[in-house]
Amino acid sequence: MNSFSWAIAVPIELVLAGMSWQEHLKVRLLAVIFNTLIARPFSLYRNWVMGRFGGRGTLHAYLVDTFVFLSFQLPLYLGNMYLGGASWAEMATASATFMLIAGALGRPYGIYLDWLRRVWKDNPAMAEPRALA
Repeated sequence: MNSFSWAIAVPIELVLAGMSWQEHLKVRLLAVIFNTLIARPFSLYRNWVMGRFGGRGTLHAYLVDTFVFLSFQLPLYLGNMYLGGASWAEMATASATFMLIAGALGRPYGIYLDWLRRVWKDNPAMAEPRALA
């Protein structure tokens, strides 16, 4: 999520919402912490929703991934912006934009997650912890 969200957040927060660089950096640094902490719960949630409602074609996968992305990420994004010092107007603008583009992001993020899983699962050397010495 960290690698995916930063590129998406720059135009939303700086250009559309009008946040300052200081606010943006604070929000993004908090996002690194939050995204790292919620990565596994998000994955479990996505797997659960996909298990119940997925597997019925491309359009259905698109709708389910979009729902999962929006329902899990939007509340976290709002909280992150609040803690980062964004104003209510900035939060409203950024959230509305986030909701509008979630349809464009949900499925690509799902595909990105599936690709990362294949890379890590199919390459045991990457999955094994290594000693520093």
